[in-house]
Amino acid sequence: MHNIALWNELAPDLSPLSWADNHPCLEQEGPRWATPQWQRQCALRRDYVRRQALLEIDVLVAMALDLSLDELIQIYRLVFPVMHSYEENTWYDQQGRIVWSSITGKGLKIPRSEWERHRAMPQGCLAEEVEDNFLPGGPHQRTIEYRAPFTRPDREQDYRRAWEYFAQRL
Repeated sequence: MHNIALWNELAPDLSPLSWADNHPCLEQEGPRWATPQWQRQCALRRDYVRRQALLEIDVLVAMALDLSLDELIQIYRLVFPVMHSYEENTWYDQQGRIVWSSITGKGLKIPRSEWERHRAMPQGCLAEEVEDNFLPGGPHQRTIEYRAPFTRPDREQDYRRAWEYFAQRL
């Protein structure tokens, strides 16, 4: 079955909850914006929003399998060390984009030493000129602005927060 057809079949029967976290970008995408028929705003387009959806799925699946929160965290630590390393080295801006990562190649293309000077900015933005070459008419330049303050989430803390959130609602 095509993904859109699956959405259109199942979404009308869902009662979506809000996110288990309160990062500013989560107010712009997610369950609150879902509609019974697939539309563009149903998609999770920001890096932080997709991360949040995946960790909430982790929690819900662990609960469905009768795992404890401690068991979920142990699985994360022992089975997914690469993901742990990725999370430890990835920072997000207030719009939910990866602003800097030592692993993914997303975000600012600056050395760690330069990032260390910028990551504690309380406000303002960092800008970067990039070349897009996937639209008709060939490559064009655009500016990406990353809005401070920047955050580095903690998946274990986020698991705890989501666990508590769903334990109270399900």
